[in-house]
Amino acid sequence: MKMKYNKLVRDRVPELIEESGRKQVSKTLNEEEYEQALMDKIVEEIEEYRVSKNEEEIADIYEVLDCLVKLKDYEPMHIDYLRLIKREARGSFHKRILLEEVEDKD
Repeated sequence: MKMKYNKLVRDRVPELIEESGRKQVSKTLNEEEYEQALMDKIVEEIEEYRVSKNEEEIADIYEVLDCLVKLKDYEPMHIDYLRLIKREARGSFHKRILLEEVEDKD
């Protein structure tokens, strides 16, 4: 029975499938396809975490984000710097504040 996936998988997954005696078909994505696949994968992993609440899903989210940072040739320390600058200016999310509404001045 064939199963269609058409999704980004970890590097060793095709090899592991073959080692299990099954056949697989995969391809290497170009940069544009890869970026889109990473974005789709982030959404997938977030949805999986939303359902499972499993910390392994958070590890997967980190891995996908790390790959996206590398693809875009961003400096990880600079990304962290930007995160800290935003935290300093606007705070974090630790206080669990949900903004419900804002009324404009008339």
